[in-house]
Amino acid sequence: MILKEYFYKQNIKSKLLDCFRSSGLYLTNKRNNRTIYIYPKIHAVVKKENENSTYITFTLLNGIDPKELKKKYYVFQQYFGKSIDLQGDLKKYTLYIYHKPLQSNLIYSYKDLVPYFEDISFPIVTGQKKNGRYLVLDALELPHVIIQGTTGSGKSSAIRVILTTLIQYFKPSELEIYCIDGKKAEFGLFKKVEHVQSVVHSNKHAKDTLNYVVKEMSKREDLLDTFDVPHINDLPKEHRQKYILVAVDEFIEYLGDKGIMESIIKITSKGRAVGIILLASAQRMDADIMDTKARTNFNIRMSFRTVDKTNAMLLGTKGSELIKREEKGRFILNSGEIEELQSPHLTYEKAKEILNPYCVIKGKVKEVNDDSVLKSESNKNNELDFFL
Repeated sequence: MILKEYFYKQNIKSKLLDCFRSSGLYLTNKRNNRTIYIYPKIHAVVKKENENSTYITFTLLNGIDPKELKKKYYVFQQYFGKSIDLQGDLKKYTLYIYHKPLQSNLIYSYKDLVPYFEDISFPIVTGQKKNGRYLVLDALELPHVIIQGTTGSGKSSAIRVILTTLIQYFKPSELEIYCIDGKKAEFGLFKKVEHVQSVVHSNKHAKDTLNYVVKEMSKREDLLDTFDVPHINDLPKEHRQKYILVAVDEFIEYLGDKGIMESIIKITSKGRAVGIILLASAQRMDADIMDTKARTNFNIRMSFRTVDKTNAMLLGTKGSELIKREEKGRFILNSGEIEELQSPHLTYEKAKEILNPYCVIKGKVKEVNDDSVLKSESNKNNELDFFL
């Protein structure tokens, strides 16, 4: 066993040296009539059986431009396959080689996700990494989520995964969800769920909902100021507030409505400290809204298959334009680091079955104006008559 592992590591080192040679990542030195080739130093080869992966750490030589390493990433893929990652900075790097490729038939299971929720306040399920482990991010640490992807790429399933998981994770007394769905396509599934306060479609009701949330945000900011604390989680127990998630599908459909977009920007700019998180999605992004300032407000950016490189770059998710049509659920994540993951698949029917125990009987939707929505807290039960 030890001998087998030794030969495995030697083979990996030899292959990596060949990769350096093919990539031109070496220096030369003349000695008499001989040319001496000097390659990056390989420090360690570690095989992780439990993660189906091998890690190789190496150091570039002084004088080798790190940009050349990124340019020659394709050579590393040619030698070690597509299921690799290369991470590092300036000199020291780690090459991750994954023995099993990402699987497109990954099925959603809340039970499988539970071990990843430890020390996370507001779990956003992204997907499975190349090492077979799930990546669950904390929206209170990395606030606000934006998802893009063409029809059939897996975007809708990912939205169901995020919302369905939150509904199972939080009690209705801990989380309120407000859904804005201009195309009436994504959120009808959640209308009867107790956590969900509204599912609205028209611009008028979208504006009313967002105005209500912005006013709630202002009230919470006053509470933080009163008790001189930085986050609602630090408030005295008797003043604790529910988390709020605002989910907006096809949000670029509202670009023409200045009031709606102003509210969205306010929420993404100031919502984190008061426990208000925005989940926005669209088939494709728009450069008019996804400028540098807007992008910085979304700390979790997921790009499923995009129509072109321009759309991929708007979220800083280069490579999503290369995802193949048959790779459903595959996406590029930018959460500070850029990586390729596989989102678990959750069908409409299966989500409906999971959500059934969380559904309650609700009243009819009523047409109201903004003034009737934004009343005092004591009249909250009446002011939300237009919510489901």
